[in-house]
Amino acid sequence: MRHLFVVPGWYPHEPCFPLEGAFIREQAQAIAELHPERHITLSLWDQGLRELSSRHLGKYMRKLVSRPTPNGPGPLTEPDRSHRFTPYPFPTTNIVEARRPAWSWDPRWLGGNRDVILAANRDNLDRATASAGSPDVIHAHVAYPAGWIAMHLGRERGIPYIVTEHMGPFPLPRYRAGDRDLSPLVREPLENARAVIAVSPVLAGEIEAFGIRRPRFIPNLVDESQYPVTPFRTDPRFTFYTLGAMLVNKGISDLIHAAAKLMTRLDPRDRERVRFRIGGDGRDENRFRAEASRLGLGDTVEWLGLVPRDQARAGFRECDCFVLPSHHESFGIVLTEALASGRPVIATRCGGPESIVRDGTGILVPVGDVEALTQALQTMLKTARSYDPYRLREEFMSRFSRQA
Repeated sequence: MRHLFVVPGWYPHEPCFPLEGAFIREQAQAIAELHPERHITLSLWDQGLRELSSRHLGKYMRKLVSRPTPNGPGPLTEPDRSHRFTPYPFPTTNIVEARRPAWSWDPRWLGGNRDVILAANRDNLDRATASAGSPDVIHAHVAYPAGWIAMHLGRERGIPYIVTEHMGPFPLPRYRAGDRDLSPLVREPLENARAVIAVSPVLAGEIEAFGIRRPRFIPNLVDESQYPVTPFRTDPRFTFYTLGAMLVNKGISDLIHAAAKLMTRLDPRDRERVRFRIGGDGRDENRFRAEASRLGLGDTVEWLGLVPRDQARAGFRECDCFVLPSHHESFGIVLTEALASGRPVIATRCGGPESIVRDGTGILVPVGDVEALTQALQTMLKTARSYDPYRLREEFMSRFSRQA
């Protein structure tokens, strides 16, 4: 393979979601760095940045209010960036971003502008072909819109395409056709792909249940060079660390209630040394903060807000245990980042974590089970520092590193 054309379903964008889909860009970058003989093109139409949805517009308005600047908070006020390759600072020259902006919205309303989005990707493909030759493979991340785009481009140009599915839960309500079937927007790209990949075995099973051949399981990767492993700290404080969107389905309320129950079971001296650091933002953040305060956790929980990537990495190294209490995850990349940093984890059996957490790397608990989560916290308080950080790193390297 000489040329890989990647179509991300979503992609990092300022000012609202700088980490959204970052693992897609990082996978493409890893392929480029590990295979310098190959050329990688990322096809962008300003995914997310030009998405007309309550989630994106609400986040943008919150940023506008909280961090006003003379020209607004970010890229929505920039000049149009049509018809050019974006100079993202990749470390190698064999990977580029081709960008042709297009607006998008819910596909149930006037088709979500998908014909214009397809035209934007067709334009990106033309320029990529002129620059590096016709792609050998189109790699779409999620069946819609990326897989739908790849299917049409593949038919037009005779290029095989594959789909990596990340959607969770699968399918999202907007992609159902009745109670038991998939929308053609999702089914057709999956059925016609040369290969389908799922980022967890649970997700593969959910896809297969709709009569689609079982996808191959290939997990997301983490750039191990960005997550150095370090020994545990020697000070008496014990830190539980959590990163995630401040939304109900991320289980933050469950964690808060489990933390409160844990505090009632510890003697005063142990209570003083335990803290929870919770990072992320979202529409339910104020609700969670009020809940923690009402449960008497004011001095126990540190709310970090949206955490920049470098600070998030430092947070893994500075904690004793990472906790992911989600109600659903198609994968759970923060768990692999914790393991890369040599830290044990607690997670729920919510889809993706079952393929990440094994005996010797952490504890799995049922979704929404506050008592089980409390017991796991209590166990980790006693045992976390008995885990060998370098053994956890070895487990990560064998399964989730770039080379693996």
